[in-house]
Amino acid sequence: MIINRITSYWDKQSKIWREEKDEAWCRPETANWVNFFEEILLDSKLTGKRMLEIGTASGYFGNIMAKVGFEVTAIDLSPNMIKEAKQVSATLNLAVDYHIMDAQNLLFDTDKFDIVFTRLMTWTIPDLCACYAEIFRVLKPGGIFINFDGDFGTTVFSQEGHERYPIEIMEEANAIKSNLDISRYSRPERDLYLLDKVGFVDLKTDREIHHRIYSTAEKEEGLFMVRGIKPIGEKINDEAAKF
Repeated sequence: MIINRITSYWDKQSKIWREEKDEAWCRPETANWVNFFEEILLDSKLTGKRMLEIGTASGYFGNIMAKVGFEVTAIDLSPNMIKEAKQVSATLNLAVDYHIMDAQNLLFDTDKFDIVFTRLMTWTIPDLCACYAEIFRVLKPGGIFINFDGDFGTTVFSQEGHERYPIEIMEEANAIKSNLDISRYSRPERDLYLLDKVGFVDLKTDREIHHRIYSTAEKEEGLFMVRGIKPIGEKINDEAAKF
């Protein structure tokens, strides 16, 4: 099954991923991410502090959000990633509630979280509509969904900029990507379509925010953020109810 292949892919790179994120704590982008989440915490549309991060990997963002003041629950498909994340949180003395879980089948109550956050995760989801429907379900009415990702469908991942990773990891990333439905579509246009389909409103995109956070001299093509709101006072629509 493709989901098992994706799990194995992330498991194999968990230690390298943690090493990179441990080093990132000393770089300027971490302060920029702290500012980003502090602004969200002050957002007048945000009604509470219960945060779900999907695809936490080694816990970099989950720990930043906990440090800022969110009550963080974080999930990942990879047991090895969750193991690394728990160790990082223990070292930082930060409280994050970690779970091994599939983003297409969230084992949480409906209307539980005030905000759901993902970064560079949805490009590896076999059924992105099911994932977005689940995110919609677990958000409280008025809750916010924020997704950072990239339009990687035609991209060929290489070791350039990823020299720590064995060539086999990059080859596997390309093989997995080529077998996923989302790789056949332009993004974030496809994301906007699916998010609207499951019921999100007030959809917005930002194609420059990655570059502002990382202060990159040369812009990487295809990176974006999409943001949507679960409407207040409306039932889950028929598309979301299917999943």
